[in-house]
Formats: sequence, C-alpha cells, structure tokens
Amino acid sequence: MFAVNCSCLAASPDAAEAKALLDKAVAYFDSNGVARAFCAFNDTNGAFHKGPLYVFAINMDGVYFAHSAAPTLIGTSLRDTRDATGQPIGNLVMEAVTTQQSAPVEYMWLNYETNKVEKKHAFLKRVENFVLGVGYYTR
Repeated sequence: MFAVNCSCLAASPDAAEAKALLDKAVAYFDSNGVARAFCAFNDTNGAFHKGPLYVFAINMDGVYFAHSAAPTLIGTSLRDTRDATGQPIGNLVMEAVTTQQSAPVEYMWLNYETNKVEKKHAFLKRVENFVLGVGYYTR
C-alpha cells in the first residue's frame, strides 16, 4: 500500500502558462482597446482568470485598473503596497517597467486560490500607458 500526494495530481500553473496568458492579454488589449480589455480582464469567470492565474493592470502612476482576483484593489495605488515580507512591490514593479518594455519580478503575495502567502513570480509588460502582469506561485 502507498500514499498519494494529491498536490501532484493538480499541478500549479507554471511560467509558460503565465507568459502565455500575458501574451494573450497584450494581444487582446492591442486588438480591442483599453475599455474592452479592462472589462475582459476584470471578468472573474472570463478568459483572463484561470484559477491562480489572472491578469492585473496598472497605469504608470501605479493605480490598478484591472484585478479579477481582488476587485477591491481597482482604483487603489500599488505604489504604497508592500508584500508579506515588507518589500515595497509598487516600487519594484514600477522600476522594472520604467526602463524596460517587459520584466519579471518576484515577491511574496496572497495566493487567492489557497489563501496562503506564497512566492509569486510575475511577468510584466508595458502596453501604451499601462502595465499588464500575470504571475504564478511557487510554494
């Protein structure tokens, strides 16, 4: 007789899946414009929210325009936000995209699926005056 670790049966999304969702979001944004894109990104049951993967969007001032996993963040500023370790993630994100069109960042963030703080690896892409991001978690 043997025990099965159920966590291996339902693998967490990985970097490739996060990048693919970000690429899909950028293409949608480019094809449909800001208003339609943010409506789609904020749809909790839509194509841009897949379990622990979701698109978030902020403007270059750090204000959230899309976040389907935590809609209460929309309209708030990421600039003053710190992760679970106290790291200022607003500064981290904004610095990453100030000099580069796309960049990865890592921070400790609440996984809304597990309700646990976990390491999040986010991929960011600057599109017009916004930053789109998708991240995946590792335990």
